[in-house]
Amino acid sequence: MLGDRHTAPGLIGPSHPQLLEARTGPELFEAVRGLMRMQDWPCELEMVPDDPVHQPDETFFEGMGACGTCSVVDGVATIRYSSQMLANPDALAGTFAHELCHFLLWEAGDPPGGPGLMEHSTDCAAAYLGFGVLLANSARTFAKWQDDLYAYWQSSTAGYLSEQSLVTATAATAALHGFDLGPAESGLKPYLRSDLKKAKRALAKNHPDLGSSLSEIDLLEYNYA
Repeated sequence: MLGDRHTAPGLIGPSHPQLLEARTGPELFEAVRGLMRMQDWPCELEMVPDDPVHQPDETFFEGMGACGTCSVVDGVATIRYSSQMLANPDALAGTFAHELCHFLLWEAGDPPGGPGLMEHSTDCAAAYLGFGVLLANSARTFAKWQDDLYAYWQSSTAGYLSEQSLVTATAATAALHGFDLGPAESGLKPYLRSDLKKAKRALAKNHPDLGSSLSEIDLLEYNYA
């Protein structure tokens, strides 16, 4: 369980000063570590080069790949990230937050619902620590490009929760900590802003005291099948 030391410092969006100051992958990693109050945790960072494969025979393809990994040996976490992600610092910051949450939760055991929900609960932890906006923005991307012969469309997903789930987790984080949702709304992709407003209204109506509602949940009742 996350302790008092690991609560959200605020809702962190693309324009956060500490993220904007970073010019390299390692600098961005240190910025995220600092915001998560994990700067003293023993970590090693490795960039994994990509070897993109051109697919000229396909006009549409969809994929989901691991943006990063975390392994822990003798109390030291090794976090690896794709070199391709350097082109999207906001998504990379969200990836770093997710992988650092793996380290944070390393000895916590299986989440409610069993090991199959490990990655989903890790996304929730990253949203709880303020990174829900960055994760929601990078959860799904759609790109189009063309050459002399073909037009290509690519849809890709990142992370494990949907855009709407991450937006709801962001609204819940704001409700728990009393944060202003204004910065989160301005930092989200435009089409997700209405989802944030809906989540805020639903939480206010159904769980006016979200902390009390959560404390009444018996996690042992979850099905671990």
